[in-house]
Amino acid sequence: MTRLIRNELFKTFRLKKLYAFMAVLVANAWITVHFYGADGEVKSIVTMPNGQSLPLTLIYGMAQFMTVFISVYVADTVAGEFKNGTIKSTLLHPVRRVEWLHAKIASLFVFIAFLVAFSVAAEYAVGTISFGWGRQTLYAGTLYPPGEGIALTLLLKFSMVLPYLACGIVVVFIGVFAANASATIGLSIGLLTAAQYLNAFEPIKPYSLANQMYFFHESVSRASWDEAVRNTAVMAVYIAVFYGASALILKKKDIVL
Repeated sequence: MTRLIRNELFKTFRLKKLYAFMAVLVANAWITVHFYGADGEVKSIVTMPNGQSLPLTLIYGMAQFMTVFISVYVADTVAGEFKNGTIKSTLLHPVRRVEWLHAKIASLFVFIAFLVAFSVAAEYAVGTISFGWGRQTLYAGTLYPPGEGIALTLLLKFSMVLPYLACGIVVVFIGVFAANASATIGLSIGLLTAAQYLNAFEPIKPYSLANQMYFFHESVSRASWDEAVRNTAVMAVYIAVFYGASALILKKKDIVL
């Protein structure tokens, strides 16, 4: 199992798309600061122009990118293996199907965590080069000294790994079910985009995966533990249900070796 996970991680960091995603995140940060104050008018979401505030300024928009990145990654690493037959050669070894699934999920987790970590580093760098480091971190109308600001940034940014992972498990289910890369990308992005409209209905908004991908960090920042526990439980249900469904479909799927 360890060797299988190590192999998946090796393939992940050899994936050219990963470095394209990293370039997109850098470009997004640069475009955001570039248009701040263009022509003497503020034309970006930046409200405090300094390096230490930029990662939290961009935290909401990260969900849009992760929806696409995760869909493309899973389509390539999961659904793509059905199309090109790589899964058959893997299962010829003493590897159970559920172990293959676990290795894919482990690599997905690393993929997500790596992109989140990179986004923090890139946004700090771009913000500092453009504006300077600054004296305080601004988040939700509150100013924090640098030490507290960095701690808050890391806490909120990495708290988003959970809803991104839940999104990833849903896409894994689609990938295993569809066994086609193009269909996986189209269905995943389409469904996750459509799910944003559920936010218009207040009774079900807290249980919407799209809502959690954008706003999960807010319950963490407010230290509202009842809300945070509820939101974490919602994410756990998504993960458990779609993991179980993926394992069941994979177990019954006809894979001719």
